[in-house]
Amino acid sequence: MADEKKNPLGPVGEQVRRNTARLREARGLTKKDLSDRVTEMGRAVPPLGVSRIEAGARRVDADDLVALAVALNVSPLTLLLPDAWDDESVWLADRKRVQSRTAWLWGQGLAPAEDMPAAVEDESAETVQQRGRDYYKTEEEFRALALPTERRRAAEHPANREAQDLAEMVSRLVQVAGVSVGGESPSVRRALRAARLRLRKLDAELEQIEITADDLDRLSQPDQ
Repeated sequence: MADEKKNPLGPVGEQVRRNTARLREARGLTKKDLSDRVTEMGRAVPPLGVSRIEAGARRVDADDLVALAVALNVSPLTLLLPDAWDDESVWLADRKRVQSRTAWLWGQGLAPAEDMPAAVEDESAETVQQRGRDYYKTEEEFRALALPTERRRAAEHPANREAQDLAEMVSRLVQVAGVSVGGESPSVRRALRAARLRLRKLDAELEQIEITADDLDRLSQPDQ
């Protein structure tokens, strides 16, 4: 425990500690079960080591993290981030926090670790615009390197962008509808209209892909 005091866990280490225990119990695994699974992958973590991880007395390095995630049959993100998708803040470092939703999108390579700029009371239009420009510059830099090359090309396709935006809108709609009686809230109706519009735009992009695919198929056919 002396080592823990000299080098205490940061906020992400605390998430890993809590999530390891939560997921192990959810899987119905004993500490020995988890130890055996991790050890089979070449990471020697005895049952006492699992206990120390869950108690915050043993730090988890990158290799341990991946082995634990595989052993628990989850993504490393599931260990690193909270079990939440909302506007509540999550700490990514001692001086860096974002909404849990933003943290998950960042971890999936879909958005930078920056919350979308929100309106601030009495803020000038010029300041709002500048913050928006700053955010989108950060987003462009993130998208340039966050994913493997081929995945990045696919992610940049308009259809994929529309699909991502639609998924985010549906996620927010489900949250809003869950607290609205009968789905009659004006905000629910507005969200539904926006989602349907986004869906139509996605359908148009998919039609364009289909047309392009048909054209390429015809070009590849030998002359009859």
